[in-house]
Amino acid sequence: MKVGGQFCPGVLHAVSAKDGLLIRIRVPGGLIEADQLKAVAGLSRAFADGYLEITSRANLQLRGIQDRDLEPIVERIAMAGLLPSPQHDRVRNIVTSPIAGLDSEEVIDPRPLIHELDQQLREENAFVDLHPKFSFAIYGGTRRFSRSNDDISLEAVGLNAGPYFSFSIGGACSGFVVKRGDAVDCMLAAAKMCIRLAKESNLPVRGKAVVMAPGAMKLIVDALSHLLTPSPVSPPSRLVEEALIGIYPTTQNGRVSIIPSVPLGRLTAEQAIYLADAANEWKSDLRLSPWRGVVLGSIPKGASDNIVGPLHSMGLSCDGRDGFRGIAACAGSSGCEASLADVRGDAVSLAHRLLGHAVPSGWTVNFSGCEKQCAQRHGATAELIAGPLGYTLSIAGSPVASDCSPEFALDAVAALHQNLLSEVAVQ
Repeated sequence: MKVGGQFCPGVLHAVSAKDGLLIRIRVPGGLIEADQLKAVAGLSRAFADGYLEITSRANLQLRGIQDRDLEPIVERIAMAGLLPSPQHDRVRNIVTSPIAGLDSEEVIDPRPLIHELDQQLREENAFVDLHPKFSFAIYGGTRRFSRSNDDISLEAVGLNAGPYFSFSIGGACSGFVVKRGDAVDCMLAAAKMCIRLAKESNLPVRGKAVVMAPGAMKLIVDALSHLLTPSPVSPPSRLVEEALIGIYPTTQNGRVSIIPSVPLGRLTAEQAIYLADAANEWKSDLRLSPWRGVVLGSIPKGASDNIVGPLHSMGLSCDGRDGFRGIAACAGSSGCEASLADVRGDAVSLAHRLLGHAVPSGWTVNFSGCEKQCAQRHGATAELIAGPLGYTLSIAGSPVASDCSPEFALDAVAALHQNLLSEVAVQ
């Protein structure tokens, strides 16, 4: 195990923070088993700060860990099947839709490919050289819920010859498609090319960096030509869907998905244990989502009221009006030495002001404790960045005020929220 601020966190690569050690647990595709979630919740309650943080690539974090407790935590994570390959601890970012296999708009269920990709990644040491933030994405249709341009991505398109996947690198569409049977081989071969080209050009091992180099896309496509076919259709739309909150129908007759709001992407251990128990009781599919939430998929429709009520009483609302929808915050001054403000506390204050109100389409608010803006989404409706004298407030990417007090900044964002709702009402 390694401990140090120079490492992107993993299970075996703990990072020191103000509130203790931080570890990140890989959950390919966000497809977590109920007993695995329950095991992590138990570890958080016994050894960490009592929370499970969901990341924007649908992995899990535990923080507030003491040095003496790190070894038993690692042992129990491995026992839960969440550390299948120590060498690939940080080769973890495999993304898919959190309603994969339940979505009527899908061309194909990508979950078997997610499992196949993960297995093959872990079988080759060559992939240890991938950057810890390197991400693979497989989408069964055009619905996307992640704002990231993944390093290598496949998006299913329906063609007369059957389902194919449109192939992209770093968000740039290649203009080619690949058959389902070759999908995983294509992604692995592309990743190897990214590693090779990055080393040759002294670039980070990221598809996003490599594809910007002159001629790199052609080199990759040429190397994969035996797997690729020129696309006969336009690239799929890259629109990002709104985060889902509420109860949604599924492709399974009489079953629904229950999707609660998870305030600031943080589950308490007790909330996580309840979700795990509900998933086991109703034989549900449990998934983590890139909007830092959770999905209870394939719940019998008649059981939904029995689940939604307790969720609401535990602080996991399913009506989308708890005030937290679209709000994100970094660890803030309680967890990070670099933070210049209690951004989590201010985010909670804003949510309390918005409680009970509808949410304008596309509403996102980022609270950052310093200019690094760690793990925040780009293009938010409002961004608050803490500085030595107060917040810098930006609206739609344009700075509107600097050195604001928290009260002034929150008043301005709440007023913006009300104005956007008023504009919708007028329309």
